[in-house]
Amino acid sequence: MLTTKCNPALRRAVLAAVLAASSSVALADPLGYRVEIDTSAFSGAGFLDFVFIAGNSPAPGASAVLSNFSGAFGALESLEGNVSGSVPGTLTFGNSGAYNDWFHNVTLGGKFGFNVVFGGDFLNTAGNAGTTFGVGLLDYTGMAYLGNANGNLVQFELTPLNGGLPASIAGSTYASIATISAVPEASEWMMLTGGLALIGFALRRRQFVTPA
Repeated sequence: MLTTKCNPALRRAVLAAVLAASSSVALADPLGYRVEIDTSAFSGAGFLDFVFIAGNSPAPGASAVLSNFSGAFGALESLEGNVSGSVPGTLTFGNSGAYNDWFHNVTLGGKFGFNVVFGGDFLNTAGNAGTTFGVGLLDYTGMAYLGNANGNLVQFELTPLNGGLPASIAGSTYASIATISAVPEASEWMMLTGGLALIGFALRRRQFVTPA
């Protein structure tokens, strides 16, 4: 398997241009998401690049916690900035670093997935700059994007409170091989489960009630 070490500085410059040019909002506002990337159209070695970057002016604190990884992940290639953890465990990104990046070897040809939950001060603190979380798929050289020649397959924009506008989270996909779906929080699952239990109890009760 041929693996060529990529130039981090050049990759950062390419990514900066990509983030500036991206658009196409797909989902908004839930805190937790499931991201799926289908690489069945490709083969051989490649990389998944996870980045978490604050805006140019001081941005309120934000975090991205990734978990429930699936797919053929190999070894970590490089990391930079405020990011810690491991794959297939949990990765935690902060936005305090200028460039927060996790660059991971993968074997292409199958599906990859992970959950991401966003949080931090940006939800309750006013500010003029947001934070971007993006995921790109690259070939074995680490320099050519796959699925979307212009850059990220998936991108989330975390926007803080601004005047009378509430904080928001907007997710976008830039290729058909990537999907985003909202993941209910634990409290929502509990409410749903409780509601279903009450419905079941009511139905059982009706079965035992004899009309007068």
